[in-house]
Amino acid sequence: MRINVKFMKKKLYTVLLLVSLICFSARAQQNKLRFNSKSSFGISFGQKGAAALYETVNGIAFKNWFAGMGIGIDNYSYNSYPLFFDVREFFGKHNQWFGYGDLGYNFNAKNKPGKEIYYYSSYNFSGGIYSGVGLGYRVRFIQKSFFTFSGGFTYKEISNKVGIVNSCLVAPCPVDYSNYTYGNGRVVLKAGVDF
Repeated sequence: MRINVKFMKKKLYTVLLLVSLICFSARAQQNKLRFNSKSSFGISFGQKGAAALYETVNGIAFKNWFAGMGIGIDNYSYNSYPLFFDVREFFGKHNQWFGYGDLGYNFNAKNKPGKEIYYYSSYNFSGGIYSGVGLGYRVRFIQKSFFTFSGGFTYKEISNKVGIVNSCLVAPCPVDYSNYTYGNGRVVLKAGVDF
């Protein structure tokens, strides 16, 4: 029986080319950009007690990195809506652990001055900086979906301009304005879902 060497070489090259393309395609799919969404509920603890929070972050994942924009509802001390940029790096065996960092702006919700201001005629709340850092762990429950658990530290600012009317005999009476900035650093614990 005679073996056609040229024919066998062509088949071998074809098979090697197909295997290489399949491997390259699989590797490219693992490394390509993909949309990712994260939602979590949590609780924050600090000097001013405890309060609930909620946040959702949407962005792009690439390899073991994630970057996206998030928005939340934060009821600690004063109600606010943080809008922030979120970056995460996944590490460890099967990328189960992650570290995250947030930076953005804290928008004011409808608030009234608390007991720290006894008498006022007007007030105007405004937002301030929002930041956070922390570590977390995730557990796979469906193919590319995870339950997440994290803990960290966040800081938010809210400012308040308060007007107090001075007493006088003839109106209009002069108004004294005072500016207050509340910086709230606190510990946060969150649980959520990534998909």
